[in-house]
Amino acid sequence: MSFLNLSLGELLGIAGAISAGVVALYLLDRSKRNQVVATLRFWVSADIRTQLKHRRRIQQPWSLLLQLISLFLLVAAIAGPRLGIIDNSGRDHVLILDTSAWMGSRARQGTLFDEAREAARAYVRSLPSRDRVMLVRADALATPATPFESEHQLVEQAILNSQPGASALNLQQAFEYAERAQRLQSRRAGEIVYAGAGRVPEEQSSLGALPSNLRILPVGTPQENVGIRKVGLRRSPADPTTWDIFVVVRNYGARPHDVDLALQFAKSPAGEKLLRLKPASEEQVAFAYKASSAGYLEARLNVKDAFPQDDRALLELPPQASLRVAVYSSEPQLLRPLIAANPQVQATFDTPDHYDAAVKADVVVLDRFVPLASPRVNAILIEPPAKASPIPASAETSNVKLEKWRADTELGAGLRAQDVVLESAEIFTPASGDIIVAEAAAGPLIVARQVRGTKMVALGFHPGRASMKYQLATPLLMANILRWMAPDSFRQWEVQAGTVGTVRVPVDKNTDPGTVRVLDENQRPLPFTIQENTLQFFSGAPGNVSVMLGDREVVYSLTLPDVAEGVWTPPANVRRGVPRAAIQSATQTDVWPWLAVLGGLGLLTDWLLYGRSRVFRVRASQMVAPLSSRIAARVGWRRQERKAS
Repeated sequence: MSFLNLSLGELLGIAGAISAGVVALYLLDRSKRNQVVATLRFWVSADIRTQLKHRRRIQQPWSLLLQLISLFLLVAAIAGPRLGIIDNSGRDHVLILDTSAWMGSRARQGTLFDEAREAARAYVRSLPSRDRVMLVRADALATPATPFESEHQLVEQAILNSQPGASALNLQQAFEYAERAQRLQSRRAGEIVYAGAGRVPEEQSSLGALPSNLRILPVGTPQENVGIRKVGLRRSPADPTTWDIFVVVRNYGARPHDVDLALQFAKSPAGEKLLRLKPASEEQVAFAYKASSAGYLEARLNVKDAFPQDDRALLELPPQASLRVAVYSSEPQLLRPLIAANPQVQATFDTPDHYDAAVKADVVVLDRFVPLASPRVNAILIEPPAKASPIPASAETSNVKLEKWRADTELGAGLRAQDVVLESAEIFTPASGDIIVAEAAAGPLIVARQVRGTKMVALGFHPGRASMKYQLATPLLMANILRWMAPDSFRQWEVQAGTVGTVRVPVDKNTDPGTVRVLDENQRPLPFTIQENTLQFFSGAPGNVSVMLGDREVVYSLTLPDVAEGVWTPPANVRRGVPRAAIQSATQTDVWPWLAVLGGLGLLTDWLLYGRSRVFRVRASQMVAPLSSRIAARVGWRRQERKAS
């Protein structure tokens, strides 16, 4: 016999303390004797208090004995005794349940995961009750679902609550985690059991060192599958309203397949192509679709295979943002090539006489004049009059040499020009916080300022005149100014639908990690690393992730399941299948319910026989009187026998 809750010493100590208390209550009980009299007329109150004496003997020893036995049974029930063979040599097993995306494939009955789940439950039921089991869900990461648990019902419930994920299986990591758990947490290592189809990346098709205590619960794995591997979209450099689309389709099977790939944008046909895929190969298909509005692009394979989850990809495309620029100039032909040539800019040209401070535009260009009412939006001032300029400027000077571009600023990035002499120019006096873009020996020629959410750039020379007209830096300067004022309008968008797991993004050489942001769909930052011109981050759940690289933003719609290309074939000497059920004769039986019932019945019997109810008390006296008379007669006979002798 063993005790679950209390040791034998604790049980005897608690039982002894309770017994001593009950006996003390019997000995310290004070009772008054009832006296029947004819009248109270001749009774006089006594001044002396009645002296009460403690009992010297127990009047109801059978009641006391019955209560002590009942209380001992109840305390023993609390201790949790068990009958059976005491065996603490149970083993600790690790059950690896494959929850990768491939486990959602169709099988003969249900899915592959249904088969693996039933095999895992059968294995748990075959174990002795003293063995402990840890359930580990394995996909791209090995995640423990339970600790080493002796209650097998909890393990089975965790198996039933498991579902296939969206990432591929990393079997090597799962084996390493299981071995580490047995080495650090188990008392006696048992088996490491893998239940799954063994669909792994190609590099894990032939694993090297395997655990010596490995057991496999294999499930059938269909081989024929064709799925979308990746979908990418980006704005065409020639026409920002056109999306360049490429789709990667892979044949995972062992025979060729003919599939029909169709695209839809906003539920309208956007492209279609018939593909003939060779076994274990993939093909990339390119499309071009003109769309400036926002909408959903769907890529679908019209095929019926074992794994339909990768036959469809859906992406949300952002609208094409355009920058509205209002130009007020007496010589618009000088500025039109610099502003209207950009397809992302919608430019309107008018004379200074028609200036409107409330014009509906994102940027206003004021050519050689300053209005009385300042514009309410971002403004570019070209050679503003010195007396009315918002940024103090000197009078025009001739033959000014442009000495330096501030390439360390966003506005001066990439600008190069040598031996440029301006026919006329203004020199500005910047304030604290202003950005100097270009300067001559006498002072700044271009100054930028940001006040209360609006931005302003003042140019001390005209960019469309002879000295700057044919300079390569001129259109770049105007592009930098517009990009600085409205960065969202010039952001390079790329949208990709890919698989969950590890994502690699090509970046420029010497990219500063401080300028990079990786955000999930809830705008929470994700950790990332940059090595060898590659940004890498991990996402274990489906969702959208935005990677911001300066003026470039890449949106990853990680909704496609990650299907591994290889199949792991375990060695022939590895144990397979569910073992025979262990002998249950060595299991222990709980006896505390019987002890609790007997203790309760004992207390109930004591109350019925010796309680305050007159009916039961009379019955008790009738039952106890013959017994006490027989005992008294026997004692008297023994006394007479002693006197006679």
